[in-house]
Amino acid sequence: MARDRKTQPVTRRTGDASKALLAVPEVPAIIDQNDPEGLVSTGTQVTDLEVLVPLWPFPATSGDTDRLDLFWSGVSSDTPVATANFTGPVEPAKFPVSLKVDKNILQPDGQYQVWYTVTTSANNAAFSERRTVTIDTRPPSYNQQLMPLLLPDDLVGGVINEAYLVGHSDQVELRLPSPVYLDAKEGDVVDLYWSQDNPPTTSVVASATVTQAQIDMDDIRIVLPGSAVRAPDRDGNFYATYKVRDRAGNETDSFSRETPATVALKPLPWGDLPEPEFPQADIEGYINCDEAPWNGIVVRIAFVRSLFEYQDQITLYWQGYRTLNGADPIAGTEGVFARKVSAQNLTDGYMDVLVEPFIPHIEPIIEGSALATYRLTKVSGQSGASCQGLVKINRQWPSGEICGPVTQTAQSGSRREGGCKACRRLNRFIARMLQRLGRGGKGL
Repeated sequence: MARDRKTQPVTRRTGDASKALLAVPEVPAIIDQNDPEGLVSTGTQVTDLEVLVPLWPFPATSGDTDRLDLFWSGVSSDTPVATANFTGPVEPAKFPVSLKVDKNILQPDGQYQVWYTVTTSANNAAFSERRTVTIDTRPPSYNQQLMPLLLPDDLVGGVINEAYLVGHSDQVELRLPSPVYLDAKEGDVVDLYWSQDNPPTTSVVASATVTQAQIDMDDIRIVLPGSAVRAPDRDGNFYATYKVRDRAGNETDSFSRETPATVALKPLPWGDLPEPEFPQADIEGYINCDEAPWNGIVVRIAFVRSLFEYQDQITLYWQGYRTLNGADPIAGTEGVFARKVSAQNLTDGYMDVLVEPFIPHIEPIIEGSALATYRLTKVSGQSGASCQGLVKINRQWPSGEICGPVTQTAQSGSRREGGCKACRRLNRFIARMLQRLGRGGKGL
């Protein structure tokens, strides 16, 4: 006996007529069809969104018509965003049928729902289950640059040598800073870059997928493999940077701030290089107000053992301290200065590196010291480090006033009245000797 569709609804109903009984629509753009949030790839919102509707139970037969209406929660719930009519007999081979949500409706970012209804010629309607669709076009950390990676605590001086790699399973474990970046989510991918250039000119050397446990513990890590450290086949200064890419494919706008490290896998065979010198210092190793340290402090690297050649790289490391013997470092005074050996340097037999600007490298040192070391990286890729050079810094006039670029003009007249420069140095020498006698030899 033939079924009368005018008196029978599209689908058999339970006691709750409002319950959705038709199958959920499919959205091919969703990255993972098992994802209840229905995240789509970034860029999906710039084209019409395809929705596939399966064949419903009891479709129209000859003489009847079913109306299919597609709805999107971003617009009025009683206004369909797409409609199609199906005159019976409906051909199952044409399903699932494709309908489109106009791209102009897909703005802005957020979570939406898509569903459909089927209405018979007798005006009986059935509703489908709803599918959640999430549109996310914001990159991790939004518009803020990512903070630099943290080196391991046991990587002394940030130097990666063969002994360190052997003792750490041929890898360097880096950690993202705390707190974690804004809008961190499970499934984000951290891409690590390792290059002598900043920003990097090399490709990704390692990737790590972020877990919810790492986010909860505020502890996200990524491993720099030893193979990536060895790949350039040379020593020198390298920078670790990273980007973050979320599940939707949004990537941070720029590279993170850099984390410098030194590779020392090909040591020079002659051991440590001599310590740097300070040509402005007096016979006791002091730089004082007469040398105008606010104009910078010269660190001299003497070329010895015929080791230094044209285009070799010299990297100077500087750190200020509160004491006269290189103890109690002053945060923020540290500096790294890279230079290439020139033909004039070879003629002179040395290289002078000017530590500047005054702020932050020198200004915090009132009566203290600084340590300087350097690393020579040969064009061949070999490298060697120097011993530490110490210079004492005293930025106080005999009156106790602190000298600097502002006080220089005011002090110039009184300095002229104070006699010759050599006389002032002699007076300071005598004063320091008397001061040491009174302090039991402090500062010797």
